[in-house]
Amino acid sequence: MNFDQKRKEQLEKNIEECLNLQNKYEKELNFTDDPGEIKKFRSKIDKVKERIFDYKTELNDLSGERKEEESLARAMTTITFRELEMVTQGILCMPIPTDPNFTVLSPIQKMLRNELTRAAQSRLMTGVIQAKMVGYFVENMVNIIPDFPERLKAGFEGEYQRLRARGVVGDALFFALQEFSCNRSSDYDLQAAGIAVLYYLFEKCEVFER
Repeated sequence: MNFDQKRKEQLEKNIEECLNLQNKYEKELNFTDDPGEIKKFRSKIDKVKERIFDYKTELNDLSGERKEEESLARAMTTITFRELEMVTQGILCMPIPTDPNFTVLSPIQKMLRNELTRAAQSRLMTGVIQAKMVGYFVENMVNIIPDFPERLKAGFEGEYQRLRARGVVGDALFFALQEFSCNRSSDYDLQAAGIAVLYYLFEKCEVFER
């Protein structure tokens, strides 16, 4: 067994132990009304979450995804309206009621709140490269389909709620939405276009928890 494999096993063990500890603290928190105890347990929980975040980040760094990241980054620089149109065609659905919550967080704050590790953060942030193009594309599509932004948002929100109902959270939720965004295509151009659209909506606080 090489060093990387040993380290992966150790990290997985560390994560499991931290999750058990977090669960223990959360149970103890639920059984106390003392303000001092509440503050103490919340502090302990936050520290455990930080350790979990660090362990997951290192684990993802060892997972051999660098080549895929590089391919997506290259594809991101070459996508056009054609790819954006192809990926959004499969997302549109009927409009849903407008969310009354107009709170907008910075992408970094939102990533931390949604417990995305470095692997998911890095993948999502590649969408920054073409976020403006997606904005121009959406504005252009409004001339053809007036409620295009609402229908695009509704498509993602419907899939997001479906995944959350199944208990999917964190990185798993992000990567599931990424697959949804490109209709599970293996084409890097379409994957890049899907990520760009996902980042555009993420930045506008149309998807994920605020």
